[in-house]
Amino acid sequence: MRKNIFGDIPRGYIRGVSPFLVAFIIFMMFGLLFHWYDSTQKTAIDNGEIVAEEEELIDPMNILILGLDVAKGSTGRTDTIMLLNFRPDRDEVYLMSIPRDTRIKIRRSNDKINAAYAYGGAELARKTIEEFLDIEIDHHIVLNYEAFVTLIDLVGGIEVEVPVRMHVPAENINLRPGLQKLDGAGALAYARFRGTAEGDLGRAKRQQEIIKLLAAELLQPRMVIKLPQIIQTMTDYVEHDFSAAELMRFAAVAARSKNKPIESLMLPGTNQKLNGIWYYIVNEKQLPEVVKNFQ
Repeated sequence: MRKNIFGDIPRGYIRGVSPFLVAFIIFMMFGLLFHWYDSTQKTAIDNGEIVAEEEELIDPMNILILGLDVAKGSTGRTDTIMLLNFRPDRDEVYLMSIPRDTRIKIRRSNDKINAAYAYGGAELARKTIEEFLDIEIDHHIVLNYEAFVTLIDLVGGIEVEVPVRMHVPAENINLRPGLQKLDGAGALAYARFRGTAEGDLGRAKRQQEIIKLLAAELLQPRMVIKLPQIIQTMTDYVEHDFSAAELMRFAAVAARSKNKPIESLMLPGTNQKLNGIWYYIVNEKQLPEVVKNFQ
């Protein structure tokens, strides 16, 4: 395994997966845009109001992506935290994963970064990360894992090679090793399992693997007939703070950047045990090299 300043993840693996992750996010945003256009924004777009606003949006955009395991509108600890950066002037995209156990200051007290959402929703999570990384976050997207379960069931399941026995009754995880087709619940269990030698790192890889497989299925021509169900799923399980114009800009930049190299990064650091609790401690010396892509 080749180590680098972005964490103990092979560069080849990250570069191979990240375009699918971005494609999946883009797909969801297109769905939201179509829904918004049809339901509330058609008049404004037809009158040129949206286009005028879109033309003014030319600066780089940082988007915070939070994955939750609770009902939409509820608060809980985030299970997945990512930061997405679009640079329209250079057609570049950066995607950084932030380990959920990252030790960070939240309202004057040290805690794990995934607690910020539980304490104050997307706004506190956003503010906390902005202050920690010294960046500005333009928008946030909050995804409920039920969306993944529903979408995987919609595509008819995904085929996965389960490497080891995965059995955690308390978390409804019960999978045997081998190649198998998993439904939504099974795929979620596979993605959330932590009991391998890689721990959270392996968990992050499996989450990206599931996203890759799901994105590939969703983008198949046969899924066009299920677009209404897909859009409804996104409406039910996704929260965001984009305007219609900003969604259009996001989609346009994403489409233009789809064949460009995508840099996938990991917040640099190591796992350490402090006072009996495991944290991910950020490497302050290496941090500027990563954060510069989001400033």
